[in-house]
Amino acid sequence: MKKMRVAMMILVLLLLAVCGGFLAYVLPRHQVVHINGHEVKRVDQQGRVVDAQNPASGATRDVFFIYTTDVGQQEVYVFRNEDTGFGFPWYLKFDSAEVQGRSQLLARSDAQLALVTYYGWRIPMFGLFPNAVNVDAWETTTTPFPVFNTIFLGLLALAALLVWWKARKTRQKWQTRKEVS
Repeated sequence: MKKMRVAMMILVLLLLAVCGGFLAYVLPRHQVVHINGHEVKRVDQQGRVVDAQNPASGATRDVFFIYTTDVGQQEVYVFRNEDTGFGFPWYLKFDSAEVQGRSQLLARSDAQLALVTYYGWRIPMFGLFPNAVNVDAWETTTTPFPVFNTIFLGLLALAALLVWWKARKTRQKWQTRKEVS
């Protein structure tokens, strides 16, 4: 019985780690930055840049990139700006050209701060960039509190607590029935 409990705890911890990583990737985050530049690159279906050395192996698409620095101009951040459409994650983003236009407008002034809302991770080894969902003019260097993430994670924790409570009650009923039999 003790081995079963340890195995179950390991399984639950593994499930929590996978869910935590998934949520860290898809939930929106904010970054206050200075926008420094822009670029449009043609990429293939695997996300590789198409150029003379790497010809396209099928259908291609344009991907916008936004180059930024943090408020202290010390750290560089690169965001991809691509429509998600109806695909996963479900941001239903169809306005990448407008986001790119807003970011180009904000890049005209060196002193102008921008708030970039994005999801995803930057993993240089795999050529992954976070996807900018929105770009707005920003007046302060403070990042806004993640209200949506807080409410979403609170509701998710409440649902998990409810499932745990129901499973515990069901287990207690089974044990009671076993003892009676």
